Amino acid sequence: MTMPRTAVIALILVSALTAAPTRAGGDSAQAPGTYITLTSPEGTARLARSAHATDYLPLSTTFATQITQTFCSVATGVTVLNALSVPRPVDPVYAPYAYFTQNNYFNDAVTAIRNRDLTRSDGMTLDMAARAMRIHGARTVPHHAEDGTLDEFRQRASANLKRPGDFVVINYQRKFIGQPKGAHFSPLGAYDAATDTFLILDVARYKFPPVWVRAEDLFAAMNTQDSEIARSRGYILVSNP
Repeated sequence: MTMPRTAVIALILVSALTAAPTRAGGDSAQAPGTYITLTSPEGTARLARSAHATDYLPLSTTFATQITQTFCSVATGVTVLNALSVPRPVDPVYAPYAYFTQNNYFNDAVTAIRNRDLTRSDGMTLDMAARAMRIHGARTVPHHAEDGTLDEFRQRASANLKRPGDFVVINYQRKFIGQPKGAHFSPLGAYDAATDTFLILDVARYKFPPVWVRAEDLFAAMNTQDSEIARSRGYILVSNP
């Protein structure tokens, strides 16, 4: 399934008006350890030609900005769950309408894994994030980068991004893609085979707009040890049950 070009162009124009300040884009020969913003000419061209951008449109319509510096896993979960066909809870703020928010995400079962206060101070691990989304009805398959290879990640993620109804969540260390050091979660929006780059839809969009990063750099960013457990970060394949 390929997104209509008119839909892509319309969304890009909206992003250009609302995105945070961007780093200048380059040409298709992207240097290691760098990123190219979606709103740059090169970034726009990559999305327009991508055959692996099925997830971009649904995620764009449900995209949530994290409400605290450490709620990246929560904002990512909310974004993806609202794009899936799973039952949604009602947040009193929006009652009677059902919608996942960063407040109603913490039901009793999620709180048993990681409560709001600990998430606010320490975030979540890869497995905690996968379990939280599973509690809310999604099918989740976490992959620690240390257990696989770059080629496996590229194949799984690019196939997912070409197929409707499922998504890719990444847990990575920013410094490997040319950004200030810090662990982070976000969903992937697209893959460009011509440059072997993935589009990260950054849920901390007050810091960074969507950016294209090299597959090799992204895998290295995921293949870093979590500060809480003796395991690497990685990615989660998320789909309807």
